[in-house]
Amino acid sequence: MNTFFKITALAGLLAIAGHAFAVDDITRADQIPVLKEEPQHATVSERVTSRFTRSHYRQFDLDNAFSAKIFDRYLNLLDYSHNVLLASDVAKFAAKKDQIGDELRSGKLDVFYDLYNLGQQRRLRALSVCAEGA
Repeated sequence: MNTFFKITALAGLLAIAGHAFAVDDITRADQIPVLKEEPQHATVSERVTSRFTRSHYRQFDLDNAFSAKIFDRYLNLLDYSHNVLLASDVAKFAAKKDQIGDELRSGKLDVFYDLYNLGQQRRLRALSVCAEGA
């Protein structure tokens, strides 16, 4: 019984502490933090891509088919339930999915950053529509 009260008290303190450090609500599109490619990201992308294609225990070619797999996995990571991004958004970026391998080799990560930032904007829009209806 004594353990139950200790756990309850600890859970309450953690809940209060979590609320105290909460970030302000984001209510406008200009408040969304926009991820941007920094200069070191290009170098890191080139080095990691080179390392994986040459030294990975399972050899693979970074061809169009593998680029498409990378794109599909990244898209599922961002929007697993397919309820955030629009079909037109996916179609716009899907046109570039065969070029992802080349972009990783050259250190251009614009597709990834643009898709992430668009997903954040779509999430905010969906949340604001839900909040208006509530």
